[in-house]
Amino acid sequence: MAALGVVAWPWQLTGFLALLLVFPDGLLPGRRWKLVAVGVPVSALVVGVVMTMDYAVPRYFTTPVLVPQPIWMPLMISALGLLLAVVVACGASVVLRYRRGGERTQQQLRWLILATGIVVVLMVASWIVTSFELVGPEAYFGFLLGILVLVPAAVAIAVLRHDLFEIDRILSDSVAWFLTTLIAAALLTSGVVLTGYLAGRDSVIGLTGSVFLVALVVFPLHRRVHYAVGRVLDRDRTVLIEQIESFVEQVRDGSAEPEEIETVLRTATRDPELTLLLSDPAGTGLVDLTGAARTPSPERIQVPLRTANADIGIILVNPGSMRRLRRVKLAASAARLPIEVSRLRIGLRRALTDVAESRRRLVSATIDERQRLERDLHDGAQQQLVAIGMQLRAAQYKLGMDDPVSGDLELAVERLETTVGELRRLAHGVRPASLDDGLPAALARLGAECPLPVDFEVEETASSEVVTVTAYFVVVEAMANILKHARASRIGINVERHDDGLRVAVRDDGIGGVPADTGLTALRDRVGSVGGRLTVTCGAAGGTTIEAVLPCAS
Repeated sequence: MAALGVVAWPWQLTGFLALLLVFPDGLLPGRRWKLVAVGVPVSALVVGVVMTMDYAVPRYFTTPVLVPQPIWMPLMISALGLLLAVVVACGASVVLRYRRGGERTQQQLRWLILATGIVVVLMVASWIVTSFELVGPEAYFGFLLGILVLVPAAVAIAVLRHDLFEIDRILSDSVAWFLTTLIAAALLTSGVVLTGYLAGRDSVIGLTGSVFLVALVVFPLHRRVHYAVGRVLDRDRTVLIEQIESFVEQVRDGSAEPEEIETVLRTATRDPELTLLLSDPAGTGLVDLTGAARTPSPERIQVPLRTANADIGIILVNPGSMRRLRRVKLAASAARLPIEVSRLRIGLRRALTDVAESRRRLVSATIDERQRLERDLHDGAQQQLVAIGMQLRAAQYKLGMDDPVSGDLELAVERLETTVGELRRLAHGVRPASLDDGLPAALARLGAECPLPVDFEVEETASSEVVTVTAYFVVVEAMANILKHARASRIGINVERHDDGLRVAVRDDGIGGVPADTGLTALRDRVGSVGGRLTVTCGAAGGTTIEAVLPCAS
């Protein structure tokens, strides 16, 4: 029994090493690994046998084979080397299985790696405290508890509920904190030794400086270590956050549009069918990133997007593991800024569209009212005044020329003719009658009445009544401005189709000097009322070009 107690510790590893070889499916990684499987008990046996060759306690037993120390030491080193090689090979089997395995296998192996890492830390800690005689043999209680409880529990979870927790993050954070602690301890020890050598062992300033230095570098050091470990042990999550944070920075810099977030989420989560639907700011339901109404498919899983006050949308993903859903939720949380900006921009675009539609309706209604007023003036008041004038003229003819009333009737008829002329001028100002023959004909008549030579390049284009009237008055007001201020000798008028709009340009060879961003307020308001754009360009040697681009959909 005493001999078995001496050689028992190598056998404590055999079950654990066998677990590393066959976890999680109970099979070896390959046929060649049978040699390693055989080496597990053989190495433990060899170490135990070699140990008994040097162990002799008269109170208990005497070894049957006692090897001299010069021969026993190389044998012991070789036996321990064999055991270490088997341990490394078993660890390599885990790495190989992890790299070749699928998502489920990797998740299961992470549970085992986490438990194994904790057990190794507890074992090393036990060695350290017992070596410095800080604690007795009870220091190994934590190690034995890890072997007997923690490892079986991790195996049970990995087999039955491998997707229970975010094991990737737990493992990554644990390793990162462990490495940070080791580096911080090494820095503290080096600082204490160095300051003790320079300032003396009892120097309070040196010890305080060492502690301050470690405290100063621990936080940035941990961030770098955490990122490096995450790239290895939690690569999917680390890369996902990195991709989305990079995109968020691009949105902030203005180099990317927030509506590209759906494509970024698909790439980051490796789900090409991921769909982002947002709550319509108008409260009509769910819409996609273009603002079109959408109905979510009941066959897909919905990941809600919420703020403190309301639901802002959902993410539709195909059914999968809990790990994938956690990744999608993490991605949605990291992409909250572009998602919310996209939703607000949908509402803004819709509001601007409503304003533009309302403005077009108002302008169209104004044009219709002007046409009605023109018809009323022409067919109503104007005709009645002409009829009254004819009746007065007929009454005048019935009287003699020397009758005093005849003179009064002549004056009344002249005033009626003046009134009719004024009404015709007003009706022409409401809507030029020349537009009945089309915009080119109306502009040709306008040019014929101009005192300056006019060059025409006018295309026959189909446009709404609102655009036609606006284009006509752009030319009228521009020509009036030229005649008043430009001192020009010639005018050029160009009307043509420009993409989806109508381009109207009026040029002159005058003195220029028209402000590019100010002036022509009435003309700018008229063009802006139909959603158009007005620009004024002055040449270096004189001359001015007034250009308006009018949307033909108005």
